[in-house]
Amino acid sequence: MLAAVLVYFCALEAVTRLAFPRINHVWRGIQADHLTAVSLRPDAVGKSASMLIVGNSYLDVGVKRDDLQTEIAPSYSPAYLPISGTSYLDWYFGLRRLFAEGSRPAFVGVCLSTRDLVSDATSGGSFANSLMLPRDILRVKQESHLDNTTMSDYFFANFSSWMGHRGEIHNWLLRKSLPGAADLAQHLKPKNRPLPPPDAVVAKALPRLRLLDQLCHENDARFFLLIPPTRDVQDASNELQEAAAKEGIRVILPFQHAELPETAFVDGEHLNPQGAVIFTERLGPTLLQSLFRN
Repeated sequence: MLAAVLVYFCALEAVTRLAFPRINHVWRGIQADHLTAVSLRPDAVGKSASMLIVGNSYLDVGVKRDDLQTEIAPSYSPAYLPISGTSYLDWYFGLRRLFAEGSRPAFVGVCLSTRDLVSDATSGGSFANSLMLPRDILRVKQESHLDNTTMSDYFFANFSSWMGHRGEIHNWLLRKSLPGAADLAQHLKPKNRPLPPPDAVVAKALPRLRLLDQLCHENDARFFLLIPPTRDVQDASNELQEAAAKEGIRVILPFQHAELPETAFVDGEHLNPQGAVIFTERLGPTLLQSLFRN
């Protein structure tokens, strides 16, 4: 019986590591982006400064990669690592892992909304497997307020691809068996809880920006936060940008709150293809101006 159980779990692990990336283009893309991120060095092709931009679905659907490359070349050569469902803790610990794996970009951008920046959540098992260093598990437990059971899940997920990504596999199977599941999910998605007042957002977010800036500085990279356009009614982006500027931390805000019309969004939060074109067109010059000035 024990031998059968062992064989079963070994088979699950092999399928998850070897077969699933071949049939899931999203996962395959993340793996390719991760390998590119780890290979970065300060000078990219043609002596352009390398730039790594990480983030969540706001980055994935909001930035046209080829268009941004055209906008900021030849000064900068950007690479991307967007992973849906991630927030501040995912990327603070994720950057620690990327640096430990050898990533050395000249610039590091983190694309998160202010809501993501003050969140204490992580993306669960996928974070533990793909973005967390084993030695950071106790810090993750403390920062994310994990109970002991969840921490043990993270521990095993850190070593097992199956444990880390079984939720994603379940969702992929659901989408394949119910083709309209994604459309239905938009109607069942709970509304965002109201954000705290702007002064409370700044009080929590600013120390986190300091930590990200310090982490990048320790690894010879220059940090910036990129705030994507959203329709969040209590956005504190301007207040955060002003507070960060006083400490020499770059917060790039291409669009003011609610500056883009609702027609630029697919769900009130994420940009549609037309909105992504508009955002990318302004992001390029804004990046050049901000990074040159600093």
